[in-house]
Amino acid sequence: MNRYATDGRDLRAELTPYLHPDEALLWTGQPYTTRKFRPNPLVVVFMIFWFGFAVFWTVMAAAAGGFFAVFGIPFLLIGGYMLYHLFVGQKKQLASAVYAVTDRRAIILCADRRGTGCTEFLFSRLSNITMDEVDGTTGTIRFLPDQPYYTGYDSPRYRRGRSPDYDLRTAFLAIDRVQEVYRLISEQMGRA
Repeated sequence: MNRYATDGRDLRAELTPYLHPDEALLWTGQPYTTRKFRPNPLVVVFMIFWFGFAVFWTVMAAAAGGFFAVFGIPFLLIGGYMLYHLFVGQKKQLASAVYAVTDRRAIILCADRRGTGCTEFLFSRLSNITMDEVDGTTGTIRFLPDQPYYTGYDSPRYRRGRSPDYDLRTAFLAIDRVQEVYRLISEQMGRA
């Protein structure tokens, strides 16, 4: 079991308050944050367009000497926040996440502005898990099935979580030695 994260944090100490007295900790880990983070290109284009137009609007309105430049400030702030969250904020969230596998459950700790949230998946209640996005030994283990949605014209299609924040709380994202962790979870599900 890996005890320390790549940045030297003691993961076992962080997880101890969330463990039951007789629960055995089998594995701890974090997302592989040195892997290149690739946001959706369409989202990037939209956010750059939004921010660029807000800058253009504010500058042109200020140059015209009108009061309309004030209306551009909230759009500048929103665009700046969206770009920051996409490139910096999501990487910080990934770095704060801690994953654990015990003899009874999978635990996901995730810190945000409001504090640390804990999500658990009891092995006795899980019906299946999926392993995907495997690149060598790095990959993702998802605990919830893809959500069906209907287009109205044909058979159902499936999509994953609604946002990266949703996926961060429902999956072990981009972990090292994903095959070993997947096998460990499968064994614990078989015993439950």
